Amino acid sequence: MIKETLKIFSQNVRKNKTLMNTILKNSKNNIDIILVQEPPKSLILCVPSYTDLTGDPIYSTPNHPDWTLFIRQDPAQENYAQVATYVNKKLQKMRFTLRLDIINHRDVNVLVFHSGQHINYIINIYSNDNQSALHFLNRNIIDLNNTVVMTGNFNIRDNDWDPNYPHYFVHTEDLLTLAESLGLDLLPPINPGPTRFADNLRNTNSVIDLAFINPNNSGFGQYSLYPELHRPSDHVPLIIEVSINETNIDNSFWSISKNSKEEKNFIKAITDNILTLDTLNIMSKENLEAIVQRLASIFNEAWYSQAKKKCITKHSKEWWNHACTESLNRYRNTGDIEHWREFKSNTQIAKKEFFDNKIYKIASSNKRPWDLMNWVKKKNLLTIESILYEGQSCNTLPDLWHALHSSYNSAKNRPINTSFLNETPQADQILWPLFSKQEFKDAIAKCSSSSTPGLDHISWRHLKLLITNDRCLQKIVQIANMCIDLEFWPSHFKLSNTVVIPKPNKNNYNSPKLFQPIVLLNTMGKLIEKAISNRLQFQLSANGFIDSHQFGGIQQRSTTDAGIYLTRLIRAGWLRQCHMSVLAFDIAQFFPSLNYQFLSLCLKKAGLNTNIVWFFNSYHSNRSTSYS
Repeated sequence: MIKETLKIFSQNVRKNKTLMNTILKNSKNNIDIILVQEPPKSLILCVPSYTDLTGDPIYSTPNHPDWTLFIRQDPAQENYAQVATYVNKKLQKMRFTLRLDIINHRDVNVLVFHSGQHINYIINIYSNDNQSALHFLNRNIIDLNNTVVMTGNFNIRDNDWDPNYPHYFVHTEDLLTLAESLGLDLLPPINPGPTRFADNLRNTNSVIDLAFINPNNSGFGQYSLYPELHRPSDHVPLIIEVSINETNIDNSFWSISKNSKEEKNFIKAITDNILTLDTLNIMSKENLEAIVQRLASIFNEAWYSQAKKKCITKHSKEWWNHACTESLNRYRNTGDIEHWREFKSNTQIAKKEFFDNKIYKIASSNKRPWDLMNWVKKKNLLTIESILYEGQSCNTLPDLWHALHSSYNSAKNRPINTSFLNETPQADQILWPLFSKQEFKDAIAKCSSSSTPGLDHISWRHLKLLITNDRCLQKIVQIANMCIDLEFWPSHFKLSNTVVIPKPNKNNYNSPKLFQPIVLLNTMGKLIEKAISNRLQFQLSANGFIDSHQFGGIQQRSTTDAGIYLTRLIRAGWLRQCHMSVLAFDIAQFFPSLNYQFLSLCLKKAGLNTNIVWFFNSYHSNRSTSYS
């Protein structure tokens, strides 16, 4: 779906919670952004306090599952935000952020969003009778290019926009100067009228809710008052339409359902085409590269021929299947009660099959009964602050890329001292026989069938289905053997996608170090890597190169073993009447900063032949990733 305009609703709700909930419920299908002045607040709970026996109160503004709330957080009741912004979750691809690093004031919201390659700003203002927001903005001159709209309740009556008011206000010049500095012009509504109704007969209706829009915007002039919608508030809602650069906000994705007809066709198409590959006559690196590129094409062609477009909503259910969809569509077309009963029956069957399979898997495979229940409630992430790196806000994709890349690879290319390897004795030469089919079966056996697929759209579940065909598995084994013989890792296996996810339970997310990268590789390449890893562990353990006290990442050693060993050391110290202490530390960015030349030296010391050493040189060179 391409978005070219934004529809913005703005109103002072006078702290009315019922009105706020009504607006959120009724606007989800036709409004993109809701700007609120004087939002309601409710006491959520009182947390333990050092100064108050009753506890410190925690307040919150109403939220809604279809909207993302942006509001300045302040524990002090007297500093609670007087403006709040709601963004429809359909616009999440536009990456809205509350820029508290630019303006951190309870009466002002500065929101940034991305449309195409452009950054745009929206400013929501509530200026009280003392004009504190206006004074603050004038004292702190801001340079916000591409401000789309500035609107809100300004509490300024002036003859320039209120013909029924014969006077000029002292702060009018300050407001117009601020708007001019942002490149905005005052926009009169299409249907002029009062924006605030008087509380009593002695006062008159007034115009104090204003909208300033960029005159270069093609939506300039699309602004209306809706007095019939003011409801309990005495302020009239403003609905503003502004143009933006074309932006794709489609949140759908392509998928192949488990155990579906499409999945069977997908696996069959891949199997049939893999069997046509000539893996017996791979004589050069070029031949191997061509075979693997053909393999990538087989995966892509099968995927795009069978995948279906889907969209996850708050109503999506894991247990829903094709039979549920068909029976529901049948009932909607006919309205027949028998079709309704058929639909209810299909949903019950789908639920039973889904949860029975889940219970069986937990009981027989992973043996984790706690997966059957939610131990903690999901914590919604705070989406109100932009990421800061070296004191600067990351507003563009290049800035964000630089911040993430520098944080995750902070120790890369630092010089290292390899002289200590001279003290390590040279291990005996290790023979590297050809891979067997059983090694690949063992490597994939413990892989989760529900893991996220890589760039090739292949999951571990798909690979497990593929290798049930013995000839197909033999082709994969032959490709793996030629990778070692030719000392070459194909370029397709070097591609990856780095997905950056937030670390859980953090108070804010304004630093790159509060996120962690998850690298998604091509799954076929990962299978070969697992077979190589298992072989390396076996051979290096056999010749004694791996330290006996190494517990992490070693087969048949676990956290329990490390705990038992630590307990033995402590008890041995106690027997000698010693006081025991434990020093634990973590090496930051260890794996992203691994020195590949140093790794090659270690492999030589371990007794691996030159084929393996040069293979790993190829494996570590010319890799590329994309962030998402």
